[in-house]
Amino acid sequence: MPFDPLLLLSGISVVLIGSLLGGRLAALCRLPRVTGYLLVGLLMGPSFARLTGLPELVSSTVLEEMQILTDVALMLILVNIGGQFQAETLRRWGRRIIFFSLAEIALTFFSVALLCGLLNQYVVGVVMPGQQLWQTSLFFGVFLGTIAIATAPAATLMVIREYEADGPTTNTVLSLVGLNNLFSIFAFGIAAHFLLKPAEGVGQLLFSLFIPLLIGGALGFLISIWAERLEQSSEFKILILSGVAVSAAISFKLGIDPLLTGLALGIVLSNSSPRWHRMQTALREVDYPLYVVFFVIAGANLHIESLPHIGLLGVAYVLARTFGKLFGAVTGARFGGFGRNQGGYVGMALLSQAGVAIGLASYLIGLWPEGGGLLQTIILGAVIVFELVGPLAVRHGLVLAGEVPIISLLQKRAPLGTMEGLHHVIAHFRGALGLPAGHRLDDPGDMLVKHIMRRNVETVRNNTRYNELLRLIAHSRYDRFPVVDDAGHYIGMIDYTDISTLLFEPSLAQLVVASDLAAPTSHTVQPEETLREAMETMQMNRNISFFPVIDPEHPQELLGILSKNDVFAAFRRLEIE
Repeated sequence: MPFDPLLLLSGISVVLIGSLLGGRLAALCRLPRVTGYLLVGLLMGPSFARLTGLPELVSSTVLEEMQILTDVALMLILVNIGGQFQAETLRRWGRRIIFFSLAEIALTFFSVALLCGLLNQYVVGVVMPGQQLWQTSLFFGVFLGTIAIATAPAATLMVIREYEADGPTTNTVLSLVGLNNLFSIFAFGIAAHFLLKPAEGVGQLLFSLFIPLLIGGALGFLISIWAERLEQSSEFKILILSGVAVSAAISFKLGIDPLLTGLALGIVLSNSSPRWHRMQTALREVDYPLYVVFFVIAGANLHIESLPHIGLLGVAYVLARTFGKLFGAVTGARFGGFGRNQGGYVGMALLSQAGVAIGLASYLIGLWPEGGGLLQTIILGAVIVFELVGPLAVRHGLVLAGEVPIISLLQKRAPLGTMEGLHHVIAHFRGALGLPAGHRLDDPGDMLVKHIMRRNVETVRNNTRYNELLRLIAHSRYDRFPVVDDAGHYIGMIDYTDISTLLFEPSLAQLVVASDLAAPTSHTVQPEETLREAMETMQMNRNISFFPVIDPEHPQELLGILSKNDVFAAFRRLEIE
């Protein structure tokens, strides 16, 4: 029977309208919009209908037809995550980010593998046909451990964008998400080969792991060359979307992992194209509806009925993975020499799990039908938990890290109530007909600096050597750097434009430290100042982009940084029409 296009159109309509309602309800409840999208999809999906006996709003057939949209959206997300692996960022972190990632990955893997394997060996006692108990337990531990490493890039990226998070912790999270998924896919492929397909040659394993990287890298390089001939934002959108579509088509044709292809595409594109940032900006103007559809469909595909069946192994998986991510991040930050924020809060942002884990579990069924079905049930049940809790954990961690402006948390309700909205529409319509109509919003200048500033500040220690300072500046996007002493007391500000023309003899450069170059700043702002007062300071210092926020009662305490761009963005949100 041919598929009825009316079903597909009605399904898309239900998904989009439901996402509006779910996003708004989530905002009213102070939840990330991603959570609202997932819950709406869950309520509309076939699993909830089977559980409650209610009619399906979106059928399984429609979900299958819309799968192509989720595939494209997921690849776009992987391209964005791959874009975080820029050479200048990696050079700035050096080997520290690798140490961080390896420690977090190792603790997650061993926590899940040991607990699940030992639990099956001594308590649950599940034995697969043709195996002994210890073999089944080993297989369970290894496969659950490798899948546990994976982190949902979509939920993490969407929460970061929704709350406008920015700073060292956010950048660390995005890099670790990419490394987690890359390592999980590689480790799973290697484990599946040697445990389930030992008779096959190593060539097939290398093909499945490295061909996606080669194809994605080649496409990224070609797109970089083509981008040099383009100027308009619309052209960049078409180019990147077509590149993603081509990489997905090649991946499906060759039967290789499209996630690895998308990740490699983003890595090469961000490092080879001088216009990567322009492509990112252009893409952000069109990709959000795709991401919304992705999350609603992901919620509709969740299997609620699997939650009661995960049993002790499922509970152990959830607890062990949570422990591994949280304490793995703390351990990794220590090994890598990262700050307290990265260690304390990064783990929360790595809890989400969805597409990559589900894909690996589905692939396992084809290789190992007997045990793969049970492990897929465990993964699907755990995904429900991590997808609902994960976005909240991401937001909580980034808020505690001080990288989410307070205004991004406050502006989550509708600007007008239902009756006010009706009045506004009528007034606007009356004005369109030539009759006077108007309205007034609160002056955005009355907002306080503390609602806009960013608290997690990238600072420079006063004893930092001149050459090390230049290296930090070369790999940073900022042009002003607060200098603090060992106790964290604010000393002054280094302006790149002031030191960029300084020339030192090599012997003298070794004697210069950051405190020698830091100038005391009179142009500071206070957290209780209004934006109107802060704008006056900015008007008097037009050449300065970042202003230190100082506690008036403790002038040596640096509370944060106020960016001109953040102030202008706040005015644009609340501008008087």
